[in-house]
Amino acid sequence: MLIAMHLVTTSNAIKVIFMNIYYDANKIYEAGTKAIKGAPFKYKAQFFEMNHLLETAILLQKLKNGEYKPTKGAKFTINERGKIRHIATSNMIDKTINHLMCDEVLSPAITPYLIYDNGASQKNKGVAFHRKRFEVHLHQYYREHKSNEGYILLIDFSGYYASIPHDLCLKNLQHFLRKTDPEEAKITLWILKNLFNLFNIDNKNGKGVDIGSQPSQNIGISYPSKIDNYIKIVRGCKYYGRYTDDSYIIHEDKEFLKDMLNNIKKIADELGLVVNDKKTRIVKLSQQFKVLQIKYSLTETGRIIKKINSKSITRERRKLKAYKRLLDKKRITIDDIENIFKSWMSSNYKIMSKMQISNMYQLYYDLFRRRITWKNHSKLHWLMEHNLKT
Repeated sequence: MLIAMHLVTTSNAIKVIFMNIYYDANKIYEAGTKAIKGAPFKYKAQFFEMNHLLETAILLQKLKNGEYKPTKGAKFTINERGKIRHIATSNMIDKTINHLMCDEVLSPAITPYLIYDNGASQKNKGVAFHRKRFEVHLHQYYREHKSNEGYILLIDFSGYYASIPHDLCLKNLQHFLRKTDPEEAKITLWILKNLFNLFNIDNKNGKGVDIGSQPSQNIGISYPSKIDNYIKIVRGCKYYGRYTDDSYIIHEDKEFLKDMLNNIKKIADELGLVVNDKKTRIVKLSQQFKVLQIKYSLTETGRIIKKINSKSITRERRKLKAYKRLLDKKRITIDDIENIFKSWMSSNYKIMSKMQISNMYQLYYDLFRRRITWKNHSKLHWLMEHNLKT
């Protein structure tokens, strides 16, 4: 294995020179390990693991010789809640490079420029973080104004990933990488340019990013940073948050929010993005509105009322039935299904009624004839088992 740094002795001091990440076999090997952990049950991942050291050596040589190029993986589209989403998969070599590039270069370069309330695709952040921050903003707004009188501007972009222009995106990433080691930045941008050539959403107009890869996630959270900074820094909106292409602003003045929306549209147009007028709206805080598939409202006493979106339950029930078909074909294990179901239930049971919890667990039991044991959720365990019909 190569050593990640070497020492240069000067007349009075020892200077430490760190090796280029892309030429560090240790880092490449670690990135490959992360790629394997992402899909350990798949044949390709198992075969890659058997030849991990050899694949690391080959990839290192390709990077040194400038011979590495991302390959075109499998592509497919899905219809999610009426939205057409373009999904791309990568082979194990490309996944290794993605982990190396994103974990060691791209994410460290991007993160310092992101606002704290940017909630997606980052360490220690995610859906739960974004929901918690949103509720914190509601509580803070109520304490400041002693009232639930106020408004929330809900913003959504049309075809967000499919609209991102390649040239502007690369320019944006180049800005983030300006403090990175010049050689590492150069290789990173070269890999990204090759990745953009593989995105086939709208190559004629040079725009569109496939969903499903780590670089796409980095792009998704960072590309509208200009809008984030305008809202948070230029206009001083304290109660603002964004989760990829969904964002909100809470304010007491409806006219202020209308002005904000007009200016956001102008900046979005500069970025090649389009605000979805059908889903973007201003709502009273006292009325019901939806953030990340949860229905919220703020009462006169400052209490936050939360209800799960009924469509979320319908989707989960359909997924369970689909998992049963996959299980019958031996394309998924019962343990995987149980972990997926437990994750969904633990994330949503607090905003579900007792009947919704009971009915969901009953369906799970009827399909798989298997009970679930909860170590850290005694209340949820009781709610699920209480009315179970075996």
